[in-house]
Amino acid sequence: MSGVIYAEDRAERIWQKLRAVHPGQEVPQAFLTFEPVSFIPDLNMVAQVFPYDRRLPTLPIVMTRPSPDLEHRFFAWLGPGDWYATVWNVQPIRYRAGARAVLLYEAEIQDAVTGRREKRRFYVKVYRGDEGEQTNQVLQALWKRAEAGGDGFTVGRPVAYLPGLHALLQEESPGTTLAELLLQDRSTSLAARRIARALAIFNQDGVAATRRHSREDEISELKWVGDLLQWACPHLAAEIDRIIGAVVAGLEEVPSGPTHRDLTPDHILLEGDRLALIDLDSFAEADPVLDAATFLAHLCSMPLRFPVTHDRVQLATRAFAEEYFSHVPRAWRGRLPLHYAGAALKAAVGFFRRQEPRWSEKIAALVKEARDSLDGRLW
Repeated sequence: MSGVIYAEDRAERIWQKLRAVHPGQEVPQAFLTFEPVSFIPDLNMVAQVFPYDRRLPTLPIVMTRPSPDLEHRFFAWLGPGDWYATVWNVQPIRYRAGARAVLLYEAEIQDAVTGRREKRRFYVKVYRGDEGEQTNQVLQALWKRAEAGGDGFTVGRPVAYLPGLHALLQEESPGTTLAELLLQDRSTSLAARRIARALAIFNQDGVAATRRHSREDEISELKWVGDLLQWACPHLAAEIDRIIGAVVAGLEEVPSGPTHRDLTPDHILLEGDRLALIDLDSFAEADPVLDAATFLAHLCSMPLRFPVTHDRVQLATRAFAEEYFSHVPRAWRGRLPLHYAGAALKAAVGFFRRQEPRWSEKIAALVKEARDSLDGRLW
């Protein structure tokens, strides 16, 4: 369940509007244990029950089995054969209310002519508006580049984009994340260096972006992060304000490049000699150092979330930073302390959103990390 609190009487007006279109008609019977959408007057809140989402109206349609159009695209992707599905299994993997949902489709299929049976897996990502179409364009470009023998990252093959469903179909990318390697107590320095080299290629490549993340956009995002953290942790408000002010004052207009913009250790999969990128929904032309800073901030915050030692994480961190900045223009290194400070605060927001145990202490640790970066004690 998700809920949104609105000012004054807006929540009731939205609820009345949603009731008028009978949201229950869109939701499969298996999910109708509760009313799809409700109004809580005392809180001025509209509450909605998954899979109903007023901003993702097609989500319920694909929750139990593929639509005819989606099924047609799936079988076309399989290639030759008279295939049909005997079983569909749909699992929600990730959901951000009002933004997007990721579903894993597992199909048991059979060829009507030969009787041959197989199991296939692919992902369906449902978007708000036309965001999925932009992501599909990026994936198509990266996939073609990798198929042509390009160095660096590849992506799971994009199968199709269905504008009527606002849904993107993508082949599964196998592999292990750097975070999983750290948790498995396996050697990570070589993996971190491989990732760094691939990211350096990616950030300097010519893949066209449909979006641009400007200096002003970054400043706006940082101010939003600062406001949220100061509200959540008033005792840290002055320090957070100083850090945000210092980062904003130091940001410059620089040549932009292809940038993932949400690069965490979970968004890179290692499989043999293959490195795959996932979750490219924020891909844009931006300052490429944002990617290195974001990756490093999430990597360094792992001991706050998982049973992994600070020393193990630091080995991977140092290996990544050393390798990455040896393959990009020298001036990029000078922008890392600022961007890392901002990325550390962005990572801190996640602890509050997830309401993790001792989230306030963990935010304080990342605020200190941001300050240490600005003071030159890290990089």
